[in-house]
Amino acid sequence: MRQLSGIDVSFLNMETSSVFGHVSSLNIYDPEGAPGGGGLDATRQILLERMDALAPFRRRLVEVPLGLDNPYWIEDPAFDIDFHVRHHAVPPPGSPEQLAEVVSRIIARPLDRSRPLWELYVIEGVDGGRRIAQLTKVHHATIDGASGAKMLAAILDPDPHYRPEQATLEPWTPERVPSDPELIRRTMVELFRRPEKVVRLTVRAARELAASSRSGGLQALAGLIAQPMPGRLGDEMRRRRVRLRGNETDRAPALPTTAAPRTPWNAPVTPHRRFAYTTVSLEDAKTIRRAGGCTFNDVVMALCSGALRRYLLAHDCLPAEPLIAMVPVSVRSGDETDIYQNRVSALMADLATNEPDPLKRLARVQQSMTAAKADFKAIPAETLQDYTQFAPPAVAARAMRMYSRLRIADRMNPPFNLIISNVPGPSTPLYSAGARLEHFYPVSAVADGQGLNMTVQSYNGNLDFGFVACRELVPDLWTMADHLQAAMRELLDAVEAVEGAGTTEAAAPAAAAEPTATKRAASAPAVRTKAATRTAATKRSGTPTTKAASKRAPATKQSAPTDAPAMKRPAAREAPVAKQAAAKKAPAAKRAAAKKAPAAKQAPAATKVPARPRVKRASGTRTAAARTTPPSSSRAATQP
Repeated sequence: MRQLSGIDVSFLNMETSSVFGHVSSLNIYDPEGAPGGGGLDATRQILLERMDALAPFRRRLVEVPLGLDNPYWIEDPAFDIDFHVRHHAVPPPGSPEQLAEVVSRIIARPLDRSRPLWELYVIEGVDGGRRIAQLTKVHHATIDGASGAKMLAAILDPDPHYRPEQATLEPWTPERVPSDPELIRRTMVELFRRPEKVVRLTVRAARELAASSRSGGLQALAGLIAQPMPGRLGDEMRRRRVRLRGNETDRAPALPTTAAPRTPWNAPVTPHRRFAYTTVSLEDAKTIRRAGGCTFNDVVMALCSGALRRYLLAHDCLPAEPLIAMVPVSVRSGDETDIYQNRVSALMADLATNEPDPLKRLARVQQSMTAAKADFKAIPAETLQDYTQFAPPAVAARAMRMYSRLRIADRMNPPFNLIISNVPGPSTPLYSAGARLEHFYPVSAVADGQGLNMTVQSYNGNLDFGFVACRELVPDLWTMADHLQAAMRELLDAVEAVEGAGTTEAAAPAAAAEPTATKRAASAPAVRTKAATRTAATKRSGTPTTKAASKRAPATKQSAPTDAPAMKRPAAREAPVAKQAAAKKAPAAKRAAAKKAPAAKQAPAATKVPARPRVKRASGTRTAAARTTPPSSSRAATQP
């Protein structure tokens, strides 16, 4: 018997008649070449033979009477796998919209707390019967995103040839359900220990805040609180402090710098749900990450920001202030004794939805995430999470019901607008009894005040996005998937425009100098060709310091119009320097002009090539591109 942590219980306490605490995943399989793979019988056999590695699948809750303390997990003595593994189907032709409707109905029902908190639906008829889907529905009190990925790895196989054998549930000894008097006695002991816990947590929080703020006053206060307490209670406190002290790697959530504006989905939710999904290329996201010099999570946030901005613009309700997203962050250290529990904190990020330029939006998201991560290190999140142990579940659950009944979400601005979660997944293909897993779409939860959730799971070269919303608040959720695809194209086009402008800047001067050098090579020594090359390089650097540069002035004039859009502002800034250099070299230039008079007379004729209309068209095209994404400023905007 194991007691739930405070953060685990919070996902139980959040549940009302319209808010549910479970999370799900939609897996799409291709069973071609593996008859029965991914189906009901094969899935049931796989679960039975691996049940020992799937601890949450046999755990059920035991509530403490009157909600005086956190509940406990026990091994369910009445476990029945046929209750949890269920069969479903979609009507022909099994389109994505039809599959999403089935998922929406299933996730809009709460889990039965008298049994282990999970269900698995095998859904047939997808994509004209060519695909099989599985919807796994598990309560958030049991797992978080990281432990959910571990659960997926325990169920699926990297070997496409593996087939489960006919298996039965291995013999195991279930736990006895404790009686109410036993639970009351446990609770009394725990309540006796709580004063010591409060003191210990207060000291630890004060010391950590003092260390992060370098406040001597807070440090002195922490030391005053931690003065040795006489008697047995003091001895017990000191022993527990030594025994429980360790490396705390958790981090605290950062607070948003601005209040979140109101959006259509920041309102109380109904029990009805809407689900939509889409996939983008992981390689495209990596292209944006490399070009922007940012993290992979920054790209995901920018994609979601672009989709949200397009959706709000289409509904004429884009706030002037940027939207705020809560981003869950795993705080697992790898030393956990039980991997199937919640080890998650969160940070707040500015989504820059009020920025029209996609690259500037990406840069702002990156800056916001960097600042949030810095604030995230202020106080270890375990210190804050432990305080959740002191709220009796009965009080917390009643507070949530009152929050919903009084419609507080309608009366005040939300602390954040939505949750955006990015869960890393396997990079190689996985199989279920030979059926290949094609996509892994996450299906998260919504709550009062946050009626929209966007979660992404990476898998085998794809980014699989799952959108969940209250049906009444966001009825057209599939348009959000379309807007996400448009946001990806917008970012890719902006990155390609910047890279293309940089390539053109580097290649245009050399391309313009090449015809001049070739023409002169027919009537001049090879030395002059090298001088022409040096002239082009000198023109690019803007520092004509050699005699060869003054000799090749006509060639420079000929190549200058081609680079006019990119070089106009730098050349204008360097004009005084060029005039001074020309003044210093005037005698030498006159002597060179006298010696090369015939060549100088021929060169102006070459500069009068009737190419001015073509130059104007090229200049106009590049100027328009420069107004959209300036080559230099856009690249600088993506830097942190």
